[in-house]
Amino acid sequence: MHQLEKNIKGVTLLEILVVIAIIGVISGFSYPSISDWRSSRVIKDEVQKAASLFQNIIAQVQRGQYSYVQVEVSVLPRSIVLTSKGMQTSSFSSLINSDWWSDNRDLRCQTEDTVNLGDGDIDYWNHIGGDDLDRVEVSRITLTKATTDLADGIHAICFSKTGKYHSGENGLDGEIYLTLCKRTATFPKCSISGTSPFGPADEDLELVHQVNWSRFGEITVDKWRNPTATKAGAWVLQY
Repeated sequence: MHQLEKNIKGVTLLEILVVIAIIGVISGFSYPSISDWRSSRVIKDEVQKAASLFQNIIAQVQRGQYSYVQVEVSVLPRSIVLTSKGMQTSSFSSLINSDWWSDNRDLRCQTEDTVNLGDGDIDYWNHIGGDDLDRVEVSRITLTKATTDLADGIHAICFSKTGKYHSGENGLDGEIYLTLCKRTATFPKCSISGTSPFGPADEDLELVHQVNWSRFGEITVDKWRNPTATKAGAWVLQY
């Protein structure tokens, strides 16, 4: 029998190098898109966590669990810590019927955990997220990928059921939103323009969001749309 000769061709080094080059080119084009998608996903998740913390503590007021609540925003050099706090009806009733409440309007949304009504210190906030771990009504979250336009320090916003005692402290006093954007080496803070339409002061600022609230505790989230050749920059409602 004659054994048939087989013409077996191997893969040459040149062909391997060509394939590697093609893969490198494809990866080079796709990596920025994947990286941008991941950054967008991470910032979106942190904004969602912040909005949920607001919604959850305000829901406790509507359910009657608390009469007065606070969201404390602690801005640190590399993170933002949001903490929700609740004041029960018994404590709230004692406070609003005291001289302290009428004499200290600017301190009603204080971040201090105690207050002195003349007979020694008493708890101001009955339950504090992160401290009272057995209380699911309050919580604490830490944002590390998002930053804000607020100065480093402690800020706060407070809500009551009817909106009558809505107030803020420090950088959130009189504000109706919390700005969050992507934290980078170039932008350790969100720089927001002080003129209409009050968007980012720099177009290179990325993934800019605002968690908005009303005095009655209605929470919404907007995202900034950068201007294009045909459209002006604008805040777009997300949910």
